[in-house]
Amino acid sequence: MKSLFFCALLCGSVLSASAAVEEPIDHRFVPATADPFVGDWQGEGDCVAQIRLDEHGDYQANLLKAFDTGDTVIATLRGKPREGQLALRGSGWSGTIEQNRFKAAKGGERVDLRPVTRRSPTLGASPPAGAVVLFDGKNLDAWANKKGKQWLVEDGPAPWKIVNDGALEVVPGTGGGIISHQKFGDCHLHLEFRTLGAPSNSGVFLQTRYEVNINETYGRLDGTPGGGFDNCTPAGAKPRIRAALPPLVWQTFDIDFRAPRFDAKGNKIEDAVATVLLNGVKIYDHQKLDRPHGAAGRLGEAPTGPLMLQEHGMPLQFRNIWVLPSQS
Repeated sequence: MKSLFFCALLCGSVLSASAAVEEPIDHRFVPATADPFVGDWQGEGDCVAQIRLDEHGDYQANLLKAFDTGDTVIATLRGKPREGQLALRGSGWSGTIEQNRFKAAKGGERVDLRPVTRRSPTLGASPPAGAVVLFDGKNLDAWANKKGKQWLVEDGPAPWKIVNDGALEVVPGTGGGIISHQKFGDCHLHLEFRTLGAPSNSGVFLQTRYEVNINETYGRLDGTPGGGFDNCTPAGAKPRIRAALPPLVWQTFDIDFRAPRFDAKGNKIEDAVATVLLNGVKIYDHQKLDRPHGAAGRLGEAPTGPLMLQEHGMPLQFRNIWVLPSQS
C-alpha cells in the first residue's frame, strides 16, 4: 500500500507548478501537490498542529504549544489515509481528520482543530525609495549566469525562466546559480520564494559568499531549520525556531546585512553581521558571520559582492526581490 501511495505522488507531478521544467531534476525530488491534510491547524484546545507528508507516504502531525517558537513540541502522531479519513497515533495520543476537522485526545486532553492559512506579514512588500529592484516578474535584466566555480564571474544571461504568474523558476542543471550584476555591501534584502516539492535545496548567498539556506523543512523536527547560515556559522548557531510554511506557499526573507570591515591594508577588522526574518519571524539577531567555508571559502571576504541565487538540481521559485543599500 505504501509503495502504491508513493507512486501516486510521483505520478501527480504533472499537476505541480514545476511540471514544465525540461532540464534534468535530481532523481530524489518529488513534486508537491495540493493536499487537504498538509498544513497548519488551529482551534480548540491548548495546542496547534503542523502536518506534513514524509518521503515514505506517511503523514506526520506535530502537536505544538504555539506556532513559530522554539522547543514547543507536545507530541508527534503518524498515520495513513483511508476512505477520505486520516487516522493518527503517537505519544499516547490518537486522533482522526475528517471533513477538515482534526480531533485528537490523550486521556482527558482534547483538541479540535481546523486548517488555517498563515501569511508572512512582509509578503508583497513594496520596494521603498532608493531600493534596487532585482526581480519584479518582468525580466532577468539584473542577473547573469555564474561561471562554474568562478562564482564572481558572469557567464552570459541568466538561464532560468519566468513562469506565467511572474515567478522566477530555477531550471535544474543550468550551472549552479545566477548572480546579480550589481554588487552590494551593507543593505536590507527582501526576497520571496516557494518550494515546489521535496527534497528542495537552494540558497540566497549574500555577496555570493554567506549562504542563507532554502530547504523543504516544513513540519520537520530533524535537520537544519530553514534559513540557516550553514556555511558561515558554527553548528551551535543554527536557528532555534522552525518558521517555514508549507510547500507551494509563498514565503519571505527579510535580511539586514552589515558587510565585513577592513583596514587600509586590507586586513579584516570586523566580521560580517546579519539579522534574518523568515516569514516575519526573527531567526537570527545580529549574528556574526565567519569567513565562509565550503565552496564559497575560496572567494575570501570583501566589502561588496553580488547576490547569488543557487541552483542545486531541484526546481524552486522566487519573486519580489529588492535590495535597499545602507547609507551608513
